[in-house]
Amino acid sequence: MGVVKFKTSGKHVPLIPLNGDNEFIFEDLELVFLPGQLDRIALAWNNWQTIEQIAEREERREIEILLALIHLADKEQITRPLAFIPKRI
Repeated sequence: MGVVKFKTSGKHVPLIPLNGDNEFIFEDLELVFLPGQLDRIALAWNNWQTIEQIAEREERREIEILLALIHLADKEQITRPLAFIPKRI
């Protein structure tokens, strides 16, 4: 039985055994971005472009842009709010 490994940045991520019961998500998406593409997405979002506009310009699916924005928000690389989540104290 194989094991799925993740790039974790030092955070604990469980290793999930590969079997027929696990459900993989986003396997039909391209989640790798070309050099500079995330910077362009962040700049466009911060300049109030819509996900649809960014997706069209970058020739990507809208869900891929949304996932990129979630990644950028987590890394605090966008200034325009994506969603409001209260910080833990």
